[in-house]
Amino acid sequence: MSALLPLTLAVLTSLPAPTPASPALVGTTWVLQTVQPAGSAPIMPGARLTRPTLTLTGSGAELTVGGTTGCSPLTGAARLGTAGPLKTATLLLRGVQGGSSQNCTDAALSLREDYLNLLTRVTRSELSGDTLTLSAGKGRLTFRALEARPTAPVNTSLNGAWTALRLTASGRDLPTTGLLNVTFDGPKVTLGGAVGCNALRGTGALLGSPARVTFGPVSSTRMACPPAQAQAETALLSLLRAPLTVTQAGSTLTLSGTGGTLTLTRGPQPTATPAPTPATPDPAATYTLTRVNGAPAPATARPVSLTFRDGRVGGVDGCNNVGAPYALRGTVSGGTVLSLTGPAFTTRIACPETGVNLIGLLDRAPTLTVQGAAGRGQTLTLTVPATADAPAERWEFQAR
Repeated sequence: MSALLPLTLAVLTSLPAPTPASPALVGTTWVLQTVQPAGSAPIMPGARLTRPTLTLTGSGAELTVGGTTGCSPLTGAARLGTAGPLKTATLLLRGVQGGSSQNCTDAALSLREDYLNLLTRVTRSELSGDTLTLSAGKGRLTFRALEARPTAPVNTSLNGAWTALRLTASGRDLPTTGLLNVTFDGPKVTLGGAVGCNALRGTGALLGSPARVTFGPVSSTRMACPPAQAQAETALLSLLRAPLTVTQAGSTLTLSGTGGTLTLTRGPQPTATPAPTPATPDPAATYTLTRVNGAPAPATARPVSLTFRDGRVGGVDGCNNVGAPYALRGTVSGGTVLSLTGPAFTTRIACPETGVNLIGLLDRAPTLTVQGAAGRGQTLTLTVPATADAPAERWEFQAR
């Protein structure tokens, strides 16, 4: 028996180490490695670009497409065929959309177009270890599975609102209005306000340890700003395109990336006994605009109106339907501040030049006051003070 023991140990120690399981096509996040348009050599995205990703989720043959183009969200659907003997399978993508390209640089836009053009023509997939190859005629896209990392606990000490103090890019301080806020709520991060003359809105996620913040596309109004403000907006949007390292020192928070640094200070925190909440809008009412800055409301193709239901403010700007998530915060001059908490939505009807900039008013975080009992005849007023870039506004609505 003792003579067999060394032989048994020798056999066991000579066995190869177990091979890690290959990632599955469905349910894995695939990161783009090369793009190869038909007739071209494979192209690797530049080091400064955020690489596109692809996810396929669902069960059976019908799947949902997700991910990013590197600078905008990716959506669509896919149909997966059966795998062949060489681990290849029919894969047809349809309805692939790349979202808005407004936050894409020229280089990122070029990569986005090549990526989308090939995705829409994909017919086959081949999985080899942690590498996925999608074939589109003579074109190719190669991906590598995103390495799974243990989930780190979320840093809840960041929870609350933080206000921008300083923006630095290329070693230079850029002017800011001090009206930009970044709010943390566990892993969820929201951004709103302005560093120049345009209203910015975006959402992101707090990940990893050490902590990093990754933002999705940031929406913006389209006003022409003075050069210094335009430069600050461009620098901020560039900074937000890449993951940012989070550093906290007391009441100061720094978000740092390759494009610069955004320094913030902690905003006011809720007290244990908050002040009484002013009257709030009636969720059953539709408020119709009656006066603007003391004058009768302008004539429009459709009545300008507002509704406040289920955490969303909606209505009509005189032609198009508009809407956005909102919150009522704090008490100011007998009213409460109406803050948009996410991107605004609007339809795209070609309108006569008779509408009003309702979203523009809501983006300025107006003070909301309500007078009278809930129901028909109740008056709702939105007011904003004058700034260096915009006049004061007072809009009066009546419940119908």
